[in-house]
Amino acid sequence: MEKRKSARFDVSREMKGKLLNVVSFVANNISSEGINLVSNFQPVIGSTYKIYLIGRDNRQQDFEIEINRAEVASFDGARYAALSPGLLFSIGARFRNNSEKQNAFLASFMKANKAGGDEGFISRDGVKPGR
Repeated sequence: MEKRKSARFDVSREMKGKLLNVVSFVANNISSEGINLVSNFQPVIGSTYKIYLIGRDNRQQDFEIEINRAEVASFDGARYAALSPGLLFSIGARFRNNSEKQNAFLASFMKANKAGGDEGFISRDGVKPGR
């Protein structure tokens, strides 16, 4: 039996927390109305998810998206190096209820970036199933 390197202590009161449940993606293209991304995550069509886009200046903005397409994508090691090898999905989604701040972020994001190759995260927290 392996001996632990540090002592463990009992917690005298209840502690609550939440693990951030995220999956990486690569954005192929984006518009003011929607996004096409590739991920190892297979979403449910019609469901809504929260995604986080990361700008070149490392600013992060969250968006709510509704999935309207998800199909198996071919793996391109050079293009999708940020993703784990394995089954990939090409995901089409519409943005839902964007605020002015979110729209401004999208405008600056699209102006500063060429199509393809940008990374982000999909959160599985607060998933709203499709109808």
